[in-house]
Amino acid sequence: MLAIFQYGLSVAVVGIATVFVGLVILIGLIKLLELAMGALTKKPAPKPAAPAPAPKPASAPAPAAPAPAPEPEEEEDDAVIAAIAAAVACALQAAGQDPAAYAISSVRRRGTSAWGRAGREEQVYSRM
Repeated sequence: MLAIFQYGLSVAVVGIATVFVGLVILIGLIKLLELAMGALTKKPAPKPAAPAPAPKPASAPAPAAPAPAPEPEEEEDDAVIAAIAAAVACALQAAGQDPAAYAISSVRRRGTSAWGRAGREEQVYSRM
């Protein structure tokens, strides 16, 4: 009975040692590849920047800058909101309700995590 226990224990120790040796070899290979890839993708050192030119004496004050145009993202958001409102109005009208009785009072952006976005995209693309 003791011999069977010792044999089982020695098999377990050899198996565990083999796994750890394999892991150490894998870690070494990964580090070696990391060093090789770092050497291949190393960028040349940046050249020192030229000294800045001396500032010119100020003359007449510059005219005021015009108001900045709205960002394209805001314009796209407005277009999306308008499209959604039109779709809701069509749906209400098709259901026999008066769309003028409803109004968009506020729009709040709901932040979504990257995982939530990925899940939603996966659901959408799986139906195509």
